[in-house]
Amino acid sequence: MKLVKTTRLVFAEGRTERVYEVDLCEVGPAQFVVNFRYGKRGAALKDGTKTVAPVKEVDANKVFDKLVQQQVEKGYAPEGAPRPAPVVQAVAARPRAVADESRQRTRVLEHLREAIRTKKATAITRLVWRVGELRIREAEPMLLDLLANRTNDLRDYCILFALGRMGSAASMDALGRIFGDRAAPPMIRRIATLALQELSDEPTRLEFAAHLAQSLPPPLKDVGDDPVSFALRVAAFLAASPPEAFAVVETLYMMNTPVVRPAVLAQMSTVDFDVPYWQTVRHVFKAAEYRRDAEVFGLVAWRFEKVRAKFSSRNWSYRGRQQQPRAYGARTRRYLRRRAWRTMRRAGEIGDPDFVKLAVGALLPFTDLDGGEEGRSWNGYWSFNWLLHAHDPGYRASPNGTVFRREATRRVVTARTEAFPALWDARPEGLMHLLVESQASRVAEFAARTIRHNPTFLGRLDDDDVIVLLGRPYVAVAMLGFELAQARHDRARPNLALLVALALCLHAPAREQAFGWLDEQRTLLVADTNQLAALVVAAHADTREYARRVLRATPVPAAGHLLARVIARMLALGSTPEDDACARDVTLTLTSTMSAQLVNIGPQVVADLLAHPLAGVQELGAELLLRSGGEVSDEAMVAILHSVHANVRAVGMRLIAEMSDEVLSRMELLLVRLTTDRNADLRGASRPLVARVAGAYPASGETIARGLLEALLRRKLPEDAPSHVLLVLREDLMDVIAQLDVNEVWRLLQSQSPHAQELGGLLLQRMKPETLTLDQIVRLASHDILAVRQAAWSALERGVDRVKASMAEAARVLDAKPEDSRVWARDFFRTLGAEAFTAEVLVTILDSVREDVQAFGRELTTQYFREEDGPALMAKLSEHPSTAVQLYTTNYLTRFAKDAPGRLEQMMPYFTSVLSRVNRGRIAKQRVLAFLEEEGAKNPESATAVIGVLHRVSATMAVELRASAIGSMMAIHRAQPGVPVPFRIKSPQLRAGV
Repeated sequence: MKLVKTTRLVFAEGRTERVYEVDLCEVGPAQFVVNFRYGKRGAALKDGTKTVAPVKEVDANKVFDKLVQQQVEKGYAPEGAPRPAPVVQAVAARPRAVADESRQRTRVLEHLREAIRTKKATAITRLVWRVGELRIREAEPMLLDLLANRTNDLRDYCILFALGRMGSAASMDALGRIFGDRAAPPMIRRIATLALQELSDEPTRLEFAAHLAQSLPPPLKDVGDDPVSFALRVAAFLAASPPEAFAVVETLYMMNTPVVRPAVLAQMSTVDFDVPYWQTVRHVFKAAEYRRDAEVFGLVAWRFEKVRAKFSSRNWSYRGRQQQPRAYGARTRRYLRRRAWRTMRRAGEIGDPDFVKLAVGALLPFTDLDGGEEGRSWNGYWSFNWLLHAHDPGYRASPNGTVFRREATRRVVTARTEAFPALWDARPEGLMHLLVESQASRVAEFAARTIRHNPTFLGRLDDDDVIVLLGRPYVAVAMLGFELAQARHDRARPNLALLVALALCLHAPAREQAFGWLDEQRTLLVADTNQLAALVVAAHADTREYARRVLRATPVPAAGHLLARVIARMLALGSTPEDDACARDVTLTLTSTMSAQLVNIGPQVVADLLAHPLAGVQELGAELLLRSGGEVSDEAMVAILHSVHANVRAVGMRLIAEMSDEVLSRMELLLVRLTTDRNADLRGASRPLVARVAGAYPASGETIARGLLEALLRRKLPEDAPSHVLLVLREDLMDVIAQLDVNEVWRLLQSQSPHAQELGGLLLQRMKPETLTLDQIVRLASHDILAVRQAAWSALERGVDRVKASMAEAARVLDAKPEDSRVWARDFFRTLGAEAFTAEVLVTILDSVREDVQAFGRELTTQYFREEDGPALMAKLSEHPSTAVQLYTTNYLTRFAKDAPGRLEQMMPYFTSVLSRVNRGRIAKQRVLAFLEEEGAKNPESATAVIGVLHRVSATMAVELRASAIGSMMAIHRAQPGVPVPFRIKSPQLRAGV
């Protein structure tokens, strides 16, 4: 393709500068095409063509010239050419005739001459300001004469303001002298600087900016040519400097070059409205207002609406007698909000074409977030509501001038409601700017509603402009684009890009209509892989479904190119749920319609897909690996199995499942990793693979089993993974781990992992009883894990002979901590027979501190008691501190301690213990007292021993036993008078009756 000619057009409006490039190219002998590119300067340009098929050179030149002319009529101009002044019908809020405006200008001049003649200072100041607003150039000589005699700063300020608006070269010298006068007040020098810049040509302004750059701090003097880099340097400089350094932003704004401007915007969008930043903010705002710099003016005005005041007029702080400096109070904020609207209103009232520019700048900073919940916050924005609802009877400004109030039930309004509709009609490109760039639905709806009143302008829009409207995220704008597309659709010469834009837009009826029109151009559609890819990866499900139907029904000549474009668009998706739904849909489309092409995707593309955060994109990468049939790299496998999305991991497990057993047998560690993974789906899917490998390759199965055992013992597995590992070992690998030796099983039993302990219990049940010592088995009966306890029970049941041989040691199982072990042990011991329970064994059981064990011991003693063991058993029982055992021991007193003084002497500690209990063992006490009284009366030796015990009881124990003890001692004394008692017996004194 040979470039024949090209032109580059530029359109500057508001915050951005747009370019439009048109090329005429020769593509073959006598075959020519006209292509175009458009977009923001510095950004990637969108491209298109005006000739669907090559045409003759004459026709191509006509198309070229027509396209250039259309763009010029929209306000574009050849790059480097001076921009023509926009033609605007100057219509005020209340339309005036041109003759009225002429008379107004004449009247202002006459009043100014009269005020100068009569030397009315106040009137002169006001009239000079009005001259500047109306740009009355005829007043320039009078203003220069007034400026020659500088006696009033306010008047001088107004004169400089007016000269900057309407002055000629004659004013430059006077402005230059004031700018160079170091003695002039700062506000005079600032307005003189702005006026000079307004009257200077571009080279002069650049020279002045270079001069100002020399006054910047050293880190910023070398401005360079990269706006982004310079903005970062400014931010770093201000962050490392004291707050007063923020004044450098004012100098940067005075420079106002394309390089420094982004830094100013960045700082003004975040600066705190407080001392010492506030002064710079006000200076920049006033300078933007004077320059009609809509971008900066609108940004700062928006921040006045959003940033709350730092203090109210009723809350002013003092420190001693010195009032502290404050900034941005409630009054100041209210004034500046009203001033922003006043600036635009006065421009509109005089028909100033800059009204639309300022209004666009004031509306663009607003976004849907500013509306708040249910859009209630919109009423609080002063300029916003004046611009959109100035003539809406459903809205009215509050008396305090801060908010707008809306009627609860709004009336239907058919008339124009915005401020200065004639000015909007005169400059519809401002509405187009809002339609294209606004991020607020209210603003987009306003612009779409208002621009319909200018059908001539809408008719001049080309298809590319309509495509832009259709791509906006607001239904009102998309509906406007749909109306324009319907009006210009030509079935004979369709614009495929326009039809695809309809199919992609937010308006559902437009998409439905687009599907019908695209079906009529099916051949054209499948030939353009770029447009078809846009449909495949569309934001709306119905559009994606339509693209899938097209691909299923119609062969695509360049299917490989289409696949590459679709994958590129998928990789560009974000990370929202809507993007994920789109990616899943696209994956379904590709796998169901382009299977043959999917096998040709390279590994790097697959890696990019797997690295994407969306599940749908990763799933496509996993599907590509599944369909490749080749060996999967470790990196790719790890990317799939480590995905956070279950559907992607499922494809990875399918990949592994389709591998042969031989290959899987060499991947033991991977199978261990999958069995212990934090994701339950991977654990579940890996289980049959583990069983397969263990069955086919026992050595690999043993490696896997040992790996899982170590994982259990480490206790670092994710939640729920240990129970799954235990299940796999118990049901799938039990034959493998059953060969573990006793030391490894004991290690499991002693582990801190409950799942490892349970596995140890299961293995213990399969082992021979003699594998563990009796002491180990008894200890395991107190284990926290039921399976371990059950294994201990089973070992004892299978080793009855060993239990009977070491009954004293085995009896300790009756004292196990878990109740179920104690219940089992009692049932088990009842089956052992009388020969197993010697006195030593019975004493061991009765000696327990647990009441249930003591009761069982008493039961056994009663059942298996042997007479010859009686004395020894009684002696042992008497040593037990338990009340129940002491009571039980009283049953043996009569049989084995009666008429045995020596044995009675040995039992004295037992008697003392029973009688010493307070409020406990009443029956045991009564039995012991009766036995002692009976035995003490038999002989002096017994009497002496018994009286010693009873004396102690009577002297120190409870009152309830004192009388009984004394009575028993008296009975013994009467039976054995030779044995002394520890008290004097006094006969009762007889007293005579009355």
